[in-house]
This record gives sequence, C-alpha cells and structure tokens, in this order.
Amino acid sequence: MKAVVLILIVVLCLVSAGCSGPAVNGTKVPGTVTQAPDNGSTLNQSVRPGDDFYGYVNDAWNAEHPVPADKERITTFSELRDKVDKDLHALLLNASNTSPGSADRNITLIGQFYRSGMDNGTIDREGILPLSDDLTMIDAIDSRTNLTDATLILLQQGFGPVYSYYAEINPRNTSEMIPALEQGGLGLPDRDYYLRTDNKSLEIQDAYKSHITRVLLLTGEPAGQAAADAKTVYSMEKTLAAAQFSSEENQDPQNTTNLDTPAALEEAYPAIGWETLCTIPGSGPMTRVDVHQPRYVKELDTLLGTAPLEDWKVYLRYRLIDEASPYLSSPFEEEHFAFYSTTLNGVEENQPRWKRVVSTESDRLGDLVGRAYVAAYVDPRTREMVSAIFLSIRQTFDERIANLTWMSTSTKGAAREKLAGMGEKIAYPDQWMDYSGLNLSGSYIGNIRSVSTYNFLHGADGLDRIGRPIDPDVWEITPQTVNAFYDPTRNEMVFPAAILQPPFFDPDADRTLNYGSLGWVIGHEMTHGFDQTGRQYDRDGNLKDWWTEEDVGSFNNRTALLVTQYNGFEILPGLYNNGNLTLGENIADFGGLTLAYHAWKKTENLSSGREVSNHTADRRFFIGASRIWRGNFREDTLRNRVYIDPHTTGKYRVNGALFDIPEFYEAFPEIQPGDLLYRNVSQRPVIW
Repeated sequence: MKAVVLILIVVLCLVSAGCSGPAVNGTKVPGTVTQAPDNGSTLNQSVRPGDDFYGYVNDAWNAEHPVPADKERITTFSELRDKVDKDLHALLLNASNTSPGSADRNITLIGQFYRSGMDNGTIDREGILPLSDDLTMIDAIDSRTNLTDATLILLQQGFGPVYSYYAEINPRNTSEMIPALEQGGLGLPDRDYYLRTDNKSLEIQDAYKSHITRVLLLTGEPAGQAAADAKTVYSMEKTLAAAQFSSEENQDPQNTTNLDTPAALEEAYPAIGWETLCTIPGSGPMTRVDVHQPRYVKELDTLLGTAPLEDWKVYLRYRLIDEASPYLSSPFEEEHFAFYSTTLNGVEENQPRWKRVVSTESDRLGDLVGRAYVAAYVDPRTREMVSAIFLSIRQTFDERIANLTWMSTSTKGAAREKLAGMGEKIAYPDQWMDYSGLNLSGSYIGNIRSVSTYNFLHGADGLDRIGRPIDPDVWEITPQTVNAFYDPTRNEMVFPAAILQPPFFDPDADRTLNYGSLGWVIGHEMTHGFDQTGRQYDRDGNLKDWWTEEDVGSFNNRTALLVTQYNGFEILPGLYNNGNLTLGENIADFGGLTLAYHAWKKTENLSSGREVSNHTADRRFFIGASRIWRGNFREDTLRNRVYIDPHTTGKYRVNGALFDIPEFYEAFPEIQPGDLLYRNVSQRPVIW
C-alpha cells in the first residue's frame, strides 16, 4: 500500500523537525533567559537573534528535553504523537476488554487486533510458523514462472518483496483511477546507502550484511550458509538499488509518470508477469499502468529472468522474514530493532509493547481506529474554526498572486483558478472505510496479513478502485496522524484531527499564536501547489504545463536563491543541507509563513477597524512560529535525514524562512548587517 509521505512526488507534506546545532541530545545549556510574552517559550538572551533565532527561542526547551532512550528524536511532533498514542491506547484497551457480544463489530475488531498484538506468549510460541506456507512456496520454486507467481502472491498478502502496486489517480487524466507500480526491494532506507563510499556508509553496509546473517541464523541456517546467503541478498539489493532514481530525481513528476498499456509492458518486461498482475481477483479494469521508474523495472525484469533461482529463493525468504520480523517472536523483533533503530538511528531502548501495537494497529486499521478516536477526542469547534483560517490564508494568497510583478497575466489567472479550486479536508472524513468483509483471528502476524490483504483491495488506494470514478471523499491519511499534506493530483490539502491540537492549534488561544503555528502549516501546504513540483499540475490535478517559459525562468531564478542559502547550512560537522533536495519544502516554508503573517495582520486589522502596527504582537507571531520546530535528534538520525529527507532540519526551517521575510526584520530591529543570518534585500527571494 502506498505510504502518504512528504518525500514522494505524489504527496507533499511537512512533518520533520530538527535540533539546534550542537544540541543533538539536548545538552546545550542556555545562558541568560527571559520569558517570551504569552507563548510559553523562554528566550535565550545570550544568543543574538540575528545569529541564531532558532536557538534564541528554543535553546531552553531543548536543554530540558534530551532525547529519550526509546526515541530517535523529541520534537513538538513527537510529543503530540505521544499524546495521541496515549489516547488511542485507552480506546484500544477498553475495546480489548469489551465482550464481543456487547459491542458493535467495529469495536470487536479493534479489540481483537489489540489483544493479539499484546499476546506475547502466543507470538513467541508461534515463532515463524505463521510464515511456513509462504516459505514452503518459496522453497518449491523451480521455474521462472513459479518465481514470478511467488512475488505476486507475497505482494497480495502485504509483503512487497520487489515493488509496491496500488491504485492512483492518473496524473495525466485525473478523471480515472489506474494502477501504479513503485520500486522497492531494498532493506536499507534509500538507494544511496548502497552506493556511497564514505567510512560511515561503509560501516552501515557491513552492519546490514551482519543483520541479514543474523536474521537467517534465527531461521535455523548454519553459520557458514547464513553468511554466504547474506552476501547473495546484499548483492541483489545493491543491483536493484543502482537502477533506482536518486531522491532528487524522484521529486520530478515528469520522471516518475510513465504510462503504458499492460500489453506493451508484458512485451517489454515479460518476467514481471503483467498479465497476472493486472488481473488480480478484485482489481478493477485497466487500460494503463503508471510505472514510476522504468529503469528499475528493466533491471528487475533482467534479474527475474537471469539470476539463479536459488539466489532468488534466498532473497525472497529473507525479505519475507525481515518484513514480518516486528510482528514475530521476540528474537526476530529484537534483531529488527537492533539494526533499524539502534544501528541506523542510535535508539537505545525499544518502546513499550503497548505503544508498538497501538502504532501498528492505528496504521493497519486506520479508519476503524480513527472513527473511535474522533468520537472520543476531537473538539467539535475545530472544523469551523480551522476552516476560517484556511479561508483567510487563501484570500491573502489570491491577493498576493494578483499583485505579483514577476508573473505574466495569463499564468497569474491560471494560478488563481487553481487556488480557488484547491480543496481542503479538515479533521476527519465524512465517510469511513467499510471493514464488513474483514475477519481476524488470535494470531498477531495473521491479523496483520489479513488486514494488509484487505487493504490491498479495498483501502484508500486499493485495487478495486481501478477503473472506477474518482471518489472525492477518500482520505489517504488517518485522522489520528500528526501530519498534514498537499496532494497535487487531487489539488487538495488534508489536515487530520491529530495535528489540530496545541501547539499547532488551540481553539482557546488568540489569533497570533494560531496563525503563527497552524497558519504557517496551512500556508506551507497551500504553497506546495505552486512549488517546483506542484506548479506542474493544473487546477484539476493533471500533470500539464500551464506556465509561460518566461515565468518558469523567473521562478527558477528566484528559487535558486533558496538553494544557495540552504546549501550553506551545516547540519553536522562537515555535513551540509542539500538545497536541491529540500527546495520544495523550503519554498513552502518561506511562502507559507509569509501568507500566514499577512493573513493574520489582515484579521487583526479587521477586528480593530483600523490599520494595526503592533510591534509586540509581531514579535509574538514570529516567536510562536519558531517554537513549533523545536526539537532534538540523535546524530545518526540527523545524518540519515540529511541524505533522504526533503525537509530541512527544524533549526534551519526557522533560521532559513524567517530571514527572508521583510516584516521579520521590522519586528526585530536589533537584527542588523553583520549578524550571522542577516540577509541583504538582494539575497532575499521574492516569490509569493
């Protein structure tokens, strides 16, 4: 099933925060501090705002919040996730203690899944027994046809050993749903992990080979055989990795939109098994498939047709077991944690069992859990109040587009039409997913597979949507998710209920703080519709060129200033931010905060009936905005994020965006030329 994540081209969202330079684990001790007016922040007066505004606002909080032993980071987002997890835990625990005969079926399913996840005794007794049928199938592979069939069977059960496959809106004709095939097959986070040759990367590669060996040892393989098989697995993954696009290449939808007929794909890449793939029982009728990375599919097709079957059997056995490891007996789960959490991210302790199960259930049974969450915890005032903020920021954006001097009249007109047609989904869906065909058991891994199989066909991007009209009410993210995103093919913003809480939104707070925090997030997502990726989609979500050549050139010249700025931010000693990889998010941060500020000023002016110039309020706005990005990361986690995350770390989301906004300098006149972050007017881009 497709993940709704910001890093992909299809879905652009905002969640990532960062640390304050050397305060990687919250050990930086602030100097003289004073309380900021009415915003819950303590200002570090020993830091000049013009040298490090992020530290000026957040150093005290960071010093008091070291990264817990069971986390890779602590941020405003992770704290809010902890709150949501506790709320969900109460719901799931109550459901698990409810007699099936006295509750509706939805509550029964929620309780049954939770009980199976908390039943350590049964999970440990089962070991890898629940995977025995699939392992037997893999061991019996004796032909290329059997090999292709095995990959398809595993895919349908929720294990995508070599690719993921799901329904998506056709980027070139957004009136239809088509299937999409997305690259996969890797155990490390990104293709570059296999290709980099620096010492740290080589250490990770060796550690991953050792991890593969240990997983195979747990299955009962002799030590020598496990080591040899680990080399086979790693070699195949590295070959697949080399054929994949880089993170930067993935950000261009022109690269990742490649439509072809099933017949043409069958002829070009016969080993994939397109005829069988496109006729999976329950899948809708199709005429086109969107292959996100043809280069990868070509390499995969070659490997399926030429690599020894014994190598493929080793590879598939490992991929199946490693994917299932977090839900298997303790030795498998502990090994999975040791590599993916400790080795890659430096996390010292696993989270409590209940939290791991809550997270898994919330992800797999999203709408069932979400429906209960909304009924129990969502403030009824939220939707209307947040909608009003959306409206004011949209109006502000429309006015600013109309007054742009660098954009042509024709492009401005089309941009305003796109903005007017941009949808918004707030808090929770009005229609919930139907789970009437889902049956669960007492087996945890069995339930995960059952839910995955059900979602594969009937989920938000399930195959039964292929060939059907677009459902405008579908949510691709659950209401209990602390996140938000813009979807260019639907031309809509989605803001789940879980992020519509303090510190992002408080129905009882004043407008200054709500606009500085949630307003920035709303403006951020709205601006994504017009960043270097979003601007390639028209009002209806079609991938279509609607800008003049001159406008594109002017836009690129302006955003080039951001690339230069963000390339100069040193995240760790010798490791700099990638200004090209993070460009879309940096455009959205700068544009979003600009829109939020001017929308807020407009509401302040309207409420007073006169033009307001309130120096203190402006300072509160920017201080409040800066606190939502506070946080501490482990050094390993930071390093990983620099490589693959299109978001700049929190420190430089603040020290980047604010110093491009003229009104910020007016609010803080003490920031002057000579300060480390001061930018001359010629260094500040003017976009929105």
